[in-house]
Amino acid sequence: MEGNVSSLTSLQLIVDSGLLILIWLVQLIIYPSFRYTEEKAFIAWHGRYTALISLIVTPLMLLQAGVETACFLAQDIRWQRILIILVIWLATFGLSVPCHSRLHGAGKNLIVIQRLVTTNWIRTLCWSLLFLETVFVSGGKLF
Repeated sequence: MEGNVSSLTSLQLIVDSGLLILIWLVQLIIYPSFRYTEEKAFIAWHGRYTALISLIVTPLMLLQAGVETACFLAQDIRWQRILIILVIWLATFGLSVPCHSRLHGAGKNLIVIQRLVTTNWIRTLCWSLLFLETVFVSGGKLF
């Protein structure tokens, strides 16, 4: 079982690293850039962005939840990680997705864009915490 946990920790590091890098790019570059996209091209551009980013984010989020499920089933229940992941999922589907839906349906709206940027700090902080937890809790025994 220890080999499985080590493999899961390695996968966890890869997934957490990917989500960490992605969320910081989204938070500092992508979401703020929505303000500078031309209004007439916004809906088409935003639709393309959300479709493509989903191809990256969805598998990573599912893998992250899958690792925690596997650990849970192996009796390695990590409540802190589970709670942080739940907060991320709630923020994603309760805050970010509705903002994206409004932007896609109604077009460029600076108030909605600001709400998206502001509320995305929740996910940015949580994914950063998960990454740090993976690195520090593993005690350097990642591979």
